[in-house]
Amino acid sequence: MKRDLVLVGNGMAGARFLEELFERGAGDRFCVTVFGEEPQGSYNRVLLSSVLAGKHRPEDIVLNPPGWYRERGIELRAGVRAVSIDLQARVVRGNDGGDARYDTLVLGTGSTPLLPPRAARRSCLPSTASGAPAR
Repeated sequence: MKRDLVLVGNGMAGARFLEELFERGAGDRFCVTVFGEEPQGSYNRVLLSSVLAGKHRPEDIVLNPPGWYRERGIELRAGVRAVSIDLQARVVRGNDGGDARYDTLVLGTGSTPLLPPRAARRSCLPSTASGAPAR
C-alpha cells in the first residue's frame, strides 16, 4: 500500500528532492502531492537574472515542467500556498481551501529576500519567475 507524501515548496531544493526520490523508485512507495506557491513547475532561480539580462529564455531555466509531474503521478498544486499544517490530523491545507493528508511531510520552502525599506522603493527584486518583468 502506498503512503502519502506531501512536499511543501517547489523550488530548487524541492525539485531536487523529488528527482532523487523518483530516481530511487518512490513511485512504487508514495502518492506524492506538492504545494508550490508559483503557478508553474520548478525552475532554476539562480539563472533568473540571466533571463532578465536576455541571456536565457524563461523556458531555458525550467527544471521540471508540469508534464514531468504528471508523468510520475505527482499531484502538483501549482499556485497554491500551504497555509497550515495540522500535525495531529496529518493534513496540510492550501490557500485554496483544499487539504492533503500525509504520512510523510517534507518542508522544502525557500526564503524571502529582505531589502531595507529605502532601497525597496527604488528596486526591482526578481525573486520569482512570475515576478520578473517580461523582456
